[in-house]
Amino acid sequence: MVPPRLPPPPERRPAWSLGKLKGSLSWEQFIGAKLFAWIGGFVLFLTVAYFVRYSFEHDLIPPEVRVALGYLLGIGLVVGGVVLRRKEYAITAHTLCATGIVILYSVTFACRAVYHFAFFGPVPTFVLMTLVTATAFLLAIRLEAQVVALLGMLGGFLTPVLLSTGKDAPIALFGYIALLDAGLLAVAHHRGWFHLGALAAAGTLIMQIGWAGEFFKREQYFLGNKVLIPMTVLLLFNGLWLAATKLARSRKPDDWFISLSSAALSMVAFAFAFYFVSFESLGARPWLLLSFGFVVDAGVLLLTRLDRRIAAAQPGAGAVMFVLLGV
Repeated sequence: MVPPRLPPPPERRPAWSLGKLKGSLSWEQFIGAKLFAWIGGFVLFLTVAYFVRYSFEHDLIPPEVRVALGYLLGIGLVVGGVVLRRKEYAITAHTLCATGIVILYSVTFACRAVYHFAFFGPVPTFVLMTLVTATAFLLAIRLEAQVVALLGMLGGFLTPVLLSTGKDAPIALFGYIALLDAGLLAVAHHRGWFHLGALAAAGTLIMQIGWAGEFFKREQYFLGNKVLIPMTVLLLFNGLWLAATKLARSRKPDDWFISLSSAALSMVAFAFAFYFVSFESLGARPWLLLSFGFVVDAGVLLLTRLDRRIAAAQPGAGAVMFVLLGV
């Protein structure tokens, strides 16, 4: 009697197959599909940004046409990504949405800072930036796509750098950065992706240090009351991250990302305080410098109350203030 033949074993699908998109991320899947899709989206953004800048410098087409084409391309990519959001096209959909959002950021910022269109005053530009940010992070939440938030964050921080006119505009720049950070922190809180908060803090610190190195001495920020501008900027972001720490502790108490990011922002603010003291004009007004230091110190005290795991930060901040007083 011939034994029955067993059916052949089912064919194993590779770890990077499209059927595994909702599962855990493997290195094969990342390198085989997602990495190159994300790189392609970022290259597309850089291409558009440099085309806008090149056309501006060489006056190839009228500014109005450049802006219209930029908005059409950005909206088209977002719509295309939403249409392709079925799971078998998830990677492509996420990349298209992310690239479209980054392009919309770039075009809106260019309308205000580069072309100076009459319509793009402070309020309309702020509203448009708010809409683009809200769209990006709603898509990230809706599609469960961290790449949309990550590429949106990366493009958002690169936008003022790529389209810089060389003129100092701290209120516009850091108002824009604060809006970007608030959106990222909202997504991080909603989805539990708190590493986004740490990345946003890193981007913010780079922007603060780069701005200081470029404009502090050239614009003579240490004469009169102009020094209040950098002090306010530093305190604004410290306050934003303190609020984010409060929310993160209620959402995910064992997470370290937001608390450590807030501590890092406080350390940088103290570093700026020592930088400020090197200017003689500020040394003649110790009440201003020390008031700034005490506010930062109070923020660290509040941070240690929000997260007891970093209680050692408070005596450290006290020691820094003691040294600052001695200086």
